Amino acid sequence: MIVIDRIYETKEEAQAFCSECEVQFETRLHSVSNELAETAGLRCVTLSGPSCSGKTTTASKLTGEIERAGRRARVLSIDDFYLDHAEMQRRGIIDFEGADSLDLAYFTTVVEAIAAGKTVRLPTFDFPQRKRIAYTEYQPDARDIYIFEGIQAIYPQITEILEPFGYKSIYISVAQGANICGTAFDKNEIRLMRRIVRDFYHRDSAPEYTMSLWKSVRENEEKNIFPYVDRCDYVINSMLPYEIFLIGKYFLRITDDYPEDGSHYLQIQDLRGRLRQFSHSAVDVSMIPMGSVFREFII
Repeated sequence: MIVIDRIYETKEEAQAFCSECEVQFETRLHSVSNELAETAGLRCVTLSGPSCSGKTTTASKLTGEIERAGRRARVLSIDDFYLDHAEMQRRGIIDFEGADSLDLAYFTTVVEAIAAGKTVRLPTFDFPQRKRIAYTEYQPDARDIYIFEGIQAIYPQITEILEPFGYKSIYISVAQGANICGTAFDKNEIRLMRRIVRDFYHRDSAPEYTMSLWKSVRENEEKNIFPYVDRCDYVINSMLPYEIFLIGKYFLRITDDYPEDGSHYLQIQDLRGRLRQFSHSAVDVSMIPMGSVFREFII
């Protein structure tokens, strides 16, 4: 549990606090990236973690760090291998987080083609439309390191397909909760707030919809993610201690009109009550670097 014993009420203090948090995260990421770039013969890296851990931004940062170290890197999002929503319905799939929601056959085709150096068509999945909308032709290069990114990158069904690569694995998550002046937030609550804000601004989803999915999201994590964390080569904590001050402002704004008859009203009100205590903090979005992992969840 990260303990924060003060509320940063001046811009100067808040900016210094935010900058310190960013440096700590970047230092850890830089260390991991250098080790990967220096691993002889490495062709594949998996980047996994539960929902709203910062995987997408971290994948981009890893790419930059690896290339600065003299290697080439290419990110492949496993999310792009989702089955179309209509196909999921046809198959009776209701767990969007499970391996059954992925087109594992096509994923295998792509992985085998890359391993053989053959031209392959990489898919693009559109979340608002809930379907695959395009393909991009790609010619693999023997010099590339491939970063397979997604919550599913730790699933046994995925790692078995990637096994021929001899990959290294990275796990990223909110590893700690936060206690601010005696008010505690569990690490899973922090991820939930991240997801509610992200889904609202980036996936056009109302808080009620995100909350309705959260139970199945957590069940999938307990079943398909957390049991395999110990197998990963590297673990990165994406919790940025300043974030409660900032995510709280977004959360309060978008849940202000959450209806009293909503299915998750009591949980929403509990979070709102705790977050209001820090709404006067001077921490502001302008203090967060554009390349920050936290930018993935806000506007």
